[in-house]
Amino acid sequence: MAKIQDEDAIYDEVNIVPMLDLAYVLIVVFILMATAQVAGIELDLPQASNRQTLEVSQTQAISVAASGELYLNGAPTSVPALTEEMRARFAENPDVPVVIRGDTATAYGKVVEVLDVLKGVGITKIGLPAEKPAA
Repeated sequence: MAKIQDEDAIYDEVNIVPMLDLAYVLIVVFILMATAQVAGIELDLPQASNRQTLEVSQTQAISVAASGELYLNGAPTSVPALTEEMRARFAENPDVPVVIRGDTATAYGKVVEVLDVLKGVGITKIGLPAEKPAA
């Protein structure tokens, strides 16, 4: 049963509904911003008839744009920075899976350079995704 309170009485309860509303809005904004960050890189993936998926939770995505620019999980990077970051990830988890996403117009040497970095670090679980051909 609801209590009726005098105007002069001291409030002994805190109304947390506005705080919960704010928390829900912040969560929605965070989710939208996190998904927009990775989806912002335009790549034209090559096509393949067989395609396997890896665990998304710990998979590291290296993207090689047509211009040769490197991205690690959506963030721009360079070959030396990529080497150090992959060395740190390999130290945390020796079975870390890595996916190399290369544009069809990317120079083959740039993808081989990324593969050499991963091999030098010791990473063996490497995937090269492709899109299925349009039927």
